[in-house]
Amino acid sequence: MKNNWISAVLIILLVILIAGGSIVLQNTKKTKGMTVTVLDQSIKQMDYWFMLHRKSKKEFLYQGVPGDISQSNVVKEFQVNVGINGERPTPLPKLFGRDYWNLIAEYDTSTDPETAPYFLTLDIPWSDVYPFGPIPYEECNGQCNWVRPGSFGLHGISNTPNKLTDAGSSGCIRHTDEEITYLYNLLNPSEQNPIRYYIEDV
Repeated sequence: MKNNWISAVLIILLVILIAGGSIVLQNTKKTKGMTVTVLDQSIKQMDYWFMLHRKSKKEFLYQGVPGDISQSNVVKEFQVNVGINGERPTPLPKLFGRDYWNLIAEYDTSTDPETAPYFLTLDIPWSDVYPFGPIPYEECNGQCNWVRPGSFGLHGISNTPNKLTDAGSSGCIRHTDEEITYLYNLLNPSEQNPIRYYIEDV
C-alpha cells in the first residue's frame, strides 16, 4: 500500500515536471520567435532615408523602413535652402516618373566656393548642355533651366550664411557647413543600402 502511494506521488511529480518543461519550452520558442522578429525589424530599420518638404525648406533624416514614417524615427531635422521655384527648382522625382532619388556618392569639395565643404550626390539626371537637368521636366512652363551644369545633391555653403536665406540654388539642397559635415561623416552611400531621398512639394 505504501509502495503504491509512493509510486502515485512519483508519477504525479513526473507529470508536473514534464508539463512544466513543456511550458518552459513553449515560452522559450515564443521568446526566440519574438527575438527573431525584433531583430529582423531592427535590421530593416537600420536604413537611413530622407524626406524633403520643398516649399517649407525642411529636410528630415530618418532611420527605419524607407518611405514609411510610421516605421521610422527622425534622426535629425534640417532647415535648408532649395532650388528657385519656377526657374531652377530642386527636381521632384514624381515629375520624372520616380518615387524618390537615390543618394549615390559623396565628395570632399573644400576647394569649391560654391559647395564646400562636402557634396552628397543624388542620381537626378543632368547634362552639360542646356537645360542642364532632367528632360522632359514639366514644371517651369514646359522646361526649367538650371543655369549651370553639374550633379544635383546636398552640399555646404562655404561659410556664407546668406546662401541659406537668398532666393535659392540651381536645384541643389544647401545645408550649413556643420550639418553637411555631419551627414558626410554619418553616411556612406558606397557601403550602405541605397539611401532614398523623397521630396514632397509641401
